Parts: sequence; C-alpha cells; structure tokens
Amino acid sequence: MKFALAFHPLVRADLLESFAWYEGQAPELGDSFLAEAAVVLRRLAQEPMVYRVRFADIRRLNLRRFPYGTFYFVEGQTVIVLGVLHGARDSEAELARRRKLFF
Repeated sequence: MKFALAFHPLVRADLLESFAWYEGQAPELGDSFLAEAAVVLRRLAQEPMVYRVRFADIRRLNLRRFPYGTFYFVEGQTVIVLGVLHGARDSEAELARRRKLFF
C-alpha cells in the first residue's frame, strides 16, 4: 500500500539549507544530498511503519551517505514529514515544537 506524503513547511528550508552547505563543500554534493533525500521519501511512502519510533510517535529514517534523519509520523494513510535534520541537532525538542505549532 502506498501512503500519501505531507510536509511541515520547514522541511523545504531544512533541505535547501543542507543543499547549500553541501554545495559549498564540493560541486554536485548538494545534488547528491537532495537525490538521497528523495530516495528516502519514496521509501517512506511505501513502508513507513517499518522504521522504529524515536520519541512519542515520531519515527526516523536515516539518509545513508549523509548524517541526517528524516523525521515523520503516520496519521491514517498519510506520512507527515516534520523535518530532515542533522544528527547532531537536538531533534527531539525541535520536532516537538514543529508538531505542536503546525499539527
């Protein structure tokens, strides 16, 4: 079964900020980051319940080549992506804030 994807408004900013940083490190590295993020999102639409809960009901799927996690929860047949965040961030506090303010 395929799930619909919905995005918190800050997900776009997460991706663009990371893209810009990686592009500054090496040509085309930002494109590689976005391509990998797209693969993760496609995977979430197929099998969101496979990945374990990290806190509350928020799950995390890591990118393979980059130290980022895609954080989401499932509501009915929709995967709601809260953020694509660097592993070193205080993800729990940030995601709780995003969920409370938007959903």
